[in-house]
Amino acid sequence: MPVFAPNPVLEGMALGGTSLCLAWAAYHDSRSMTIPKIIPFSILGLALPFHVLRGASLASSGQSVWLLGAGSPLMGGLDGILLAFAGLFTGLGLFLPLWILKASGGGDVKLFAAVAAVLGPTLSIMLLLATLAVVVAWSLAAWLAKAKGSSFLSSPMGFAPPFLVAFLLLACWVHARDQRMAAATGSVAMTGVPHAR
Repeated sequence: MPVFAPNPVLEGMALGGTSLCLAWAAYHDSRSMTIPKIIPFSILGLALPFHVLRGASLASSGQSVWLLGAGSPLMGGLDGILLAFAGLFTGLGLFLPLWILKASGGGDVKLFAAVAAVLGPTLSIMLLLATLAVVVAWSLAAWLAKAKGSSFLSSPMGFAPPFLVAFLLLACWVHARDQRMAAATGSVAMTGVPHAR
């Protein structure tokens, strides 16, 4: 798997921008159990330019982007668009059945699909697993608090707050993995400084 982002600016654009949008969604979801439509569309607005720039940057440095392999920056940008759409459709494929079964709302489906467009198919599956782990931990903590007579975590929980926590955990892992990859290859691109071997 190639690096998520070939430089800190692109990584900040994708992970930082998505984190801010998810914090906005978590705020709304915790207060009204709804996610405004503008939030997933804002995340999609980050995903496409990010993947075009990421693909062009990786391809121009001779690295493979996703399906089309290394080549020209134009082919890298096209490959980035394909990756974004593959993530989007993976997110829809994972969450649409939940919406059909009434296990999630339409805003949850749109939010997950938009974030999956930023992450791509592989990382979006990892995000789903991380989100499930956070929901289980959150629910267990609420159950234990209720058993002890506390009202802590007793209000209904929307999807966005645990999704934000899972995304932040995954974003930290992706950042650390990219830093390790940059250190192993002696890359200057991610850290801005050459690594001593």
